[in-house]
Amino acid sequence: MVTHQEEVGKIVVVAKSFARFKDLLGGEVLVNIAKGASVRDLLETLCTTEPSLRESIFESDGNLKEEVTLLWNRKGISQECLDSVLAEGDELAILPPFSGG
Repeated sequence: MVTHQEEVGKIVVVAKSFARFKDLLGGEVLVNIAKGASVRDLLETLCTTEPSLRESIFESDGNLKEEVTLLWNRKGISQECLDSVLAEGDELAILPPFSGG
């Protein structure tokens, strides 16, 4: 059975935000995005929704700021993974720096 989402080439992913990012995005958001979209594409979509997010997560050269932590399906990812392709139901969490002791 083909869903309407699949017919139009879209997938649904979950974007979760915490601390100061939660203030900007509101916590958990379901995002309809094109099939084949990357982690970076999802972040760009979120920045379109909330323009002040861009300066919070990206450097002026487009690289991810060092102090931003991304978890893709609950696993930490680095700058090099931003071009990885998302799949239906994937979850991306955006967190500020944290430390423990």
